[in-house]
Amino acid sequence: MSHLPSSFDDPNADLEGLPFLQKIKYHIKQQPLVPLGTLLTTGAVILAAKNVRSGNKRRAQNYFRWRVGLQGLTLVALVAGSFIYGTNKKEQKTKEDQLREKAKLREQLWIQELETRDQETQMRKKRAQIAKLKTQEMTEEASRLEEELKALQAKFRK
Repeated sequence: MSHLPSSFDDPNADLEGLPFLQKIKYHIKQQPLVPLGTLLTTGAVILAAKNVRSGNKRRAQNYFRWRVGLQGLTLVALVAGSFIYGTNKKEQKTKEDQLREKAKLREQLWIQELETRDQETQMRKKRAQIAKLKTQEMTEEASRLEEELKALQAKFRK
């Protein structure tokens, strides 16, 4: 069987060969809310630490609350993204299976078409051979009849 086209190759195989920064970019594109939530959470922690240093406990407490909320939202985004991306992978695999089946069906249909063409070619060759044999028989019969005619003409002339 022939090798399947590259469009049927595993998309995760390419991900393994990517450098670290490109992997990060790939994952950021897949789930953009997770890095955003991480950055916001980090910002809240930094602001809380600054306010603790400056002695503003009330504002520091407020930023720590924001950190907890943002961390929770980041976790929700992570779980939701994993669920959505996971189902897309499953759907993608089923689509890939459908494409493979379609490719196999096309291949089988092509083989049937080639076999049909081959049979038609063989039938044409047989008909041509039969026609050739008939023409040979006809020419032999015509030449025999001509000789017979010549013999009869010679007989009548005598």
